[in-house]
Amino acid sequence: MTVFFMAYLEYLPEWLPRLARAAVVTAQLSAVGFIAALLGGAALVAMLRSGNGLLRHAANLFIQALRTVPLLALLLALYFALPPLGITLSGYWAGALGLGLHGAAYVAEIFRGGLNAIHKGQREAALAVGLAPRQVFIRVVLPQALRLMLPPLLNTYVALLKDSSLCALIATDELMLTARAMASEFFLPLHIFLLVGLFYFGIAFPLSMLSRLFERRLARGRRVMGAV
Repeated sequence: MTVFFMAYLEYLPEWLPRLARAAVVTAQLSAVGFIAALLGGAALVAMLRSGNGLLRHAANLFIQALRTVPLLALLLALYFALPPLGITLSGYWAGALGLGLHGAAYVAEIFRGGLNAIHKGQREAALAVGLAPRQVFIRVVLPQALRLMLPPLLNTYVALLKDSSLCALIATDELMLTARAMASEFFLPLHIFLLVGLFYFGIAFPLSMLSRLFERRLARGRRVMGAV
């Protein structure tokens, strides 16, 4: 056991800066992918709630297709299948786009569930007092729906952060690819991947705790409203 930890004392000053730089890339990659997922999910929900049947069917088809296709297959398709069509993406942007498209299908379901959870009577009451439909959505529906959406959205981001490790397979210089290169260089894969696990834990654990905090506060608010 002592010999095992001695390797950290010897190599940690060299490992940490490289892994820290890769962790920044991982955080940026997952953040860009999550922003794309939010925008895509919002667009899909707008299509689902539109009066155009063609848009609704297209959005449903996209959501079902993206939820059934493995993320790795999507990443490989974006990285290797697009260049013959004249579209070449770097590993970073293929990864961000793949994470965004894949995440959009799940974010759309979160948005749809949150909006549908708001009782129809609240919309009708807001319209009855003279608010325009746009004002009803922005001032009445959306603030309440966001309270319901935040915990699952944070969980989705944590899942997306962990899934970003698949981007190593399309030459994205993130945490996992850097760890693999270092394992081949130093021949200490167990030491390096344990350290990488701690990096992922350090990024994801605070977000998971924040999600649980939101869930507890939401449950407490519901109990208070029920008691009233």
